[in-house]
Amino acid sequence: MNMPVDGPAAGLAAGPSGRPEAARAEDAEDGDPSAVHLRELALFLSVHLDRAPGVLWPEDVHPLLDGLPDGDDAADAVRADRLELLASGLAELTGLATRAVAGGVGTGGDEGEGGDGDGTGGASVPPGHLLVHQIAGAAVWSLAEGREGGGPCASLRYRLRSGEVLYVPDGWSRRAEPTSGARCTVLVLGSTPPSPAGV
Repeated sequence: MNMPVDGPAAGLAAGPSGRPEAARAEDAEDGDPSAVHLRELALFLSVHLDRAPGVLWPEDVHPLLDGLPDGDDAADAVRADRLELLASGLAELTGLATRAVAGGVGTGGDEGEGGDGDGTGGASVPPGHLLVHQIAGAAVWSLAEGREGGGPCASLRYRLRSGEVLYVPDGWSRRAEPTSGARCTVLVLGSTPPSPAGV
């Protein structure tokens, strides 16, 4: 993991033992890869959200992403269900409105093969913060900070490998150049807590 996991830099309240609340909660759920992965994402977001892009090398792959099916209508339905479960788990933990992008698994290849060039398999990615899980293969992501008035902006390139997670802040342009056979999932995060069901 490329981020501090305790102390004020992580933005977490320390308990009486001096350990962050999230780390103490982790003790209660040791060994559950789903919970570990979601906690890692939440800690990662506590450092990067609304600040700067970043890459996470998770300790565990979320079981919903392991062996994610691809290819036919039945696989598409299973994949969509799994991604919605992942999105709802992250939303519950972080309080951020979170949704999976339909068709978020890209197939890679030539630059134009990903539809609009953002590496999402041709899916239209709505505005918001992005979490890209690289499921297979690799992709080079070019990111540029959007600035009003066209002033100078930050420009970054990341090579995302299988198992890694890329955070892209809202307002940053992004373009992926996936390798052949590269696959990813995309979660879009809002800045506000999700609305209660039925509202």
